[in-house]
Amino acid sequence: MDLYQLEYISEIEKTGNISKAAENLHISQPTLSIYLTKLERSLGIPLFIRKKNLLVPTEAGKKYVDACRRILAIRDDLYRDLFSQNQSVVRLGLLRSTIHTFNEILQDMKAEFPHTIFAPQIFSSELIYRELTEHRIDLGFVTSYQENIRSIFPKADYTIVKSYELVLMISKSNPVYSRLELENGCLAERSYPLLEELPLFQGKNDMVKRRMQEDIFPTLGIQPKWREGLIDIEFMFQTMILENSFSILPVSRIRGGDIEQIPFLFHPKVQRLFIYPPRHHLTQPERELITRVTDAYRDISYYYDVSLL
Repeated sequence: MDLYQLEYISEIEKTGNISKAAENLHISQPTLSIYLTKLERSLGIPLFIRKKNLLVPTEAGKKYVDACRRILAIRDDLYRDLFSQNQSVVRLGLLRSTIHTFNEILQDMKAEFPHTIFAPQIFSSELIYRELTEHRIDLGFVTSYQENIRSIFPKADYTIVKSYELVLMISKSNPVYSRLELENGCLAERSYPLLEELPLFQGKNDMVKRRMQEDIFPTLGIQPKWREGLIDIEFMFQTMILENSFSILPVSRIRGGDIEQIPFLFHPKVQRLFIYPPRHHLTQPERELITRVTDAYRDISYYYDVSLL
């Protein structure tokens, strides 16, 4: 038995719930269920029984959990002794828009993991994936504009942290804005053709282009003129105001300016997620980082945080 599988049993007992344990361990719920079933079958005894909505350890289960935790404690003591003079490095690939959140979390983790150095580097999502597949980083935090994440990151496993809705971004001073009609708070389908009158302002991100051209534009029934700009989000928002263009971006916090955010009736989504090599066993510091970032993003309801003049 691999030592990390002992953590599975310990976490199931701790949470009393397969789904929650799987979430904390950053593995799938079916994987954890299958593992527990196989283990109980090989032992010939049940380790847990279901009481109401909780998994409760049997007498044998209590002994097994206790043994798991004693073995894991021995492992941790051994590692502290072996590596007390050494430091491990976790090489991170991050998006520029996430630096502030990660800085705060990594600072907090220093005391808990004094022998682990987190080394962040800033890339686009596409470059983070390339760095990961070429083994120059260990863990990446990226955005997927595709519903099918495997189509974008086929050589990586992943943990989804947060989903954000793609919305129409348009200045209230844009002449087309006053002609747009809403339906239940969303852009009415009869207003879709009006967007074709305007240039669409977007960055040069190939993943975004693919989502727009293969999904968003066909759904809207339009083919707007593409207006490329620098990958600078404040510049993009300011240009939408000055040039009477529009954009389709994840819902954001915008301070200043007069940008309106209008949902679409079909509610397209993008995801922020961690990616890591296939079958990679996440270390304890890596798992804790994923957990803390996921917790932090529960309270972050916006993708970009923009201040305009």
